[in-house]
Amino acid sequence: MSDHSQSCDIAIIGGGVVGVACALELARRGRSVTLLERGRVGHGCSYGNCGWLTPSLARPLASPGQARKALPWLLDPESPFYIKPRLSPSLAAWLLGFIAAGRSPERFKRGVAALVELSNWTVDAWEDLAAHSSVPFGYARNGLLAVFESQKALDGGVELARLSEPFGVPFEVFSPDQVRRHEPIITGRQVGAIHYPRDAQCEPEKAVFALADQARRAGVTILEDAEVLSAELNADSVRALRTTRGVFKPGHVVLAVGAWSGSLGRAFGLRIPMLGAKGYAILLPHGPVKPRGSILLAERKIGINPHDHVLRLAGTLELVGEDLSVNMRRVQAIAKGAAGMLSMSDPSEHVQVWRGLRPCTPDGMPMIGRAGGYQNLWVSTGHQMAGLKTGPGSGLLLAQLMCGETPTFDPAPFCAERYARRS
Repeated sequence: MSDHSQSCDIAIIGGGVVGVACALELARRGRSVTLLERGRVGHGCSYGNCGWLTPSLARPLASPGQARKALPWLLDPESPFYIKPRLSPSLAAWLLGFIAAGRSPERFKRGVAALVELSNWTVDAWEDLAAHSSVPFGYARNGLLAVFESQKALDGGVELARLSEPFGVPFEVFSPDQVRRHEPIITGRQVGAIHYPRDAQCEPEKAVFALADQARRAGVTILEDAEVLSAELNADSVRALRTTRGVFKPGHVVLAVGAWSGSLGRAFGLRIPMLGAKGYAILLPHGPVKPRGSILLAERKIGINPHDHVLRLAGTLELVGEDLSVNMRRVQAIAKGAAGMLSMSDPSEHVQVWRGLRPCTPDGMPMIGRAGGYQNLWVSTGHQMAGLKTGPGSGLLLAQLMCGETPTFDPAPFCAERYARRS
């Protein structure tokens, strides 16, 4: 290795919301932290997601009956959940793990409890940051309205809401008239809604910028355009990282690269079954009516988030690996689906179309902790659609584990070694 290697206590790979949150919490504990981001901080999946801070939707992706429900969608290019047909042993293995994980209602309930706890703490942390940060990010606690078009779907939604309620997620059921009074923008046929008053929202990219500002103030060195090219390993530890910004010799390494955990993990001898699930977002001008808060068109799987100057529509789950191409057919399906329920501006007047990859493990739970077979390699990844609403809590948990503190959250449901093990 070069004599000009740079040293630090901890090198964090990945500048999304999870990586930045880990860096901040470790720096608060007096650690020397360098964050390595191959592009720009906050410009991956953290940049254009829906911006929801919703403990009400904090659930593992692999839920009982989910695989059966999704089967009719899988080959429909316009469906909310789509897999492009391809021969892939890794995809087949992931799907088998997904189906197996969804067979246990008790496992799902434990996952809900763990994710809701992490989300509730995180939303409070975002609220505190909004009150003290000099970087505004559109934080507001205006609640979420989940709208249903059939009684069967509404009944199922109420059943799920009751599952989360004991962990601090209150809800109320609205009649169709209450829905229209609460959100006049909703004009399509519906049978009612579930209102979650404690849910919040923000502008996602600005939220990461605010978090990064706090991390810099705490002493974190953030290096952009710093891609990790390879790692030097010995029997049970990472000795050095070779990057496009030089060689680093950290005491510990944190892998927080989301959907790229599988490919980059191979540089560390890890075989992480991570699958990128592509989602899209559309920004367009506000129409004649601006929503009061966030809206979920539950059966269409479309999320709506109002910002100061634009309306954000988001949706679809397309299991693609690391493919970032734009499928305009799926973008148009989101616009068409939203237009069928909302009084809004012409969806063809896009301000911006965005796509990103949500990092999904087979069981739909994040991995937070030490990688199996290593003394100094840690991971915080696999947050599926919950990165923004669990990122700060994940950073706290990882920092507590790395620093030998009693963790605020039970680490068992997030055990990294269940997937992240040295092969």
